[in-house]
Amino acid sequence: VDLISIAPFDLITLLLGSKGMESLKLVKVVRLLRLMKLMRVLKSSRLFRRFEVRMSITYGSLALLWFFFVLAIITHWLANLWALTLVLVDENQGVPRWVDRFTMQEEFVARKTKDTPWKLYLACVYFTSYTITSVGYGDISPVNTVEMVCCTFMLIISGLSWAVLLGQVCSIVSNMNTDEQVFRSTMDELSMMMRDRSMPKDMKQRLRGFFLSNKTGQRRQRQQRIITAMSPGLRGEVVMQLNGVWVHKVGLLAAILKEADEKNHFDEITPTHNFIVDVVQTLKMVFYSQAETFG
Repeated sequence: VDLISIAPFDLITLLLGSKGMESLKLVKVVRLLRLMKLMRVLKSSRLFRRFEVRMSITYGSLALLWFFFVLAIITHWLANLWALTLVLVDENQGVPRWVDRFTMQEEFVARKTKDTPWKLYLACVYFTSYTITSVGYGDISPVNTVEMVCCTFMLIISGLSWAVLLGQVCSIVSNMNTDEQVFRSTMDELSMMMRDRSMPKDMKQRLRGFFLSNKTGQRRQRQQRIITAMSPGLRGEVVMQLNGVWVHKVGLLAAILKEADEKNHFDEITPTHNFIVDVVQTLKMVFYSQAETFG
């Protein structure tokens, strides 16, 4: 596809369109082969798939970056649209234009805004930015019919874009720390239960203290669902990585694992390893409050 897409079809068309080939009007169809460049878009899904495997950021952070990127693209497009009004309304027509507001301000400036591309683009981005965010300083505004029509279109697009962006960003930010939300919800349910059951004050304090000190343990229990969703092989590797320290502290299991490692010189999974993995998978977290009797 890349080889075909870089072929000089314009040159081929010109050659085929010589006087000897004027009757072959269909040769212009060759230009349509340029559309084969669009097939490169099919590779984007595979690239994103590779990025998903390697990325270490959350989907919430990725979505935030994407929305800010889209906002920057919209700002760029609208800024170019606002600059287009200076082309539609020529300076020689005698019609006032928005860029004329800089004339008095730049009286002693050598490079005027209307004659400097980067200054002109910066002014357009400035106007577009406060239009999208609904700030509206008013120092730049439409002064002729073409600019009013263009500004009306920009207001509609920017209003819709800003509303969607704010809604999506607020939703993503509120869901970024799921564990904290679940913990706060649990604490709220605990408070309502204690109030509804009219529990004594000392018991309320003990219960709140237990859940507050057990915050990390509750998160570990919720993460157990992710481990359960893994394949048997991956689940075994993960549980050994997470609980291997406990295995080495149990004399019997540590001796079995050491013997299995000594006999296995090819790093293969043996029945002994599977036995250790099954034992580790049965380990469960149990939490106790202070001064609680167990056993």
